[in-house]
Amino acid sequence: ELRTPLTVIHGYLDMLDPEDMPEWSPMLEEMRRQSQRMNQLVEDLLTLSRLEAREELPRERVDMRAMLATLEREARALSQNRHRIAVEDAAGVDLLGSAKELHSAFSNLVSNAVRYTPAGGEIQVRFARGDDGGAELSVRDSGYGIPAHHLPRVTERFYRVSTSRSRESGGTGLGLSIVKHVLNLHQGRLRIASEVGRGSVFACVLGAERVLARGAA
Repeated sequence: ELRTPLTVIHGYLDMLDPEDMPEWSPMLEEMRRQSQRMNQLVEDLLTLSRLEAREELPRERVDMRAMLATLEREARALSQNRHRIAVEDAAGVDLLGSAKELHSAFSNLVSNAVRYTPAGGEIQVRFARGDDGGAELSVRDSGYGIPAHHLPRVTERFYRVSTSRSRESGGTGLGLSIVKHVLNLHQGRLRIASEVGRGSVFACVLGAERVLARGAA
């Protein structure tokens, strides 16, 4: 029901050409931007609702080489050459779980890193083995960082560390909630470390039971 009126609004906005009405161009651009933001908010709400209704997810092989390649493409497309981006596969394994939902979680962390890191900064995505035989995908940025008192609450729905930055970046305030729910359904957890002015590290930590030897049946 929420999608239908948004589709109509998008349709009419696409019919309006700013070149035909130059004086309306700034208003049309802002309307498109806010319409897209509202559409993303609806999609995130639907994703979160769907995850909360699930008790378990498919257990399928997740090809992490392909996953990391996809995350790198997405990061570079979002960055538009404004950041230094590095992706490292130090684990050499695949994962057992839902490829769709894990991509949703990992992609949320990567897009957040790009959005909240000033131009010229660095984003590092690293997939590595854990000391307990598990694996983790970490996303490190050189962004603004998060004050310590905010860290326990950043996975809450709509929680904002900085309202103005979230508005500027187009964030919905639901991304980390989605990440947390996806990891819970994989019996994993989200580890966060951050320092104001130096950046943050968000790591998806998965247990040994979620690790598959690459190429094994």
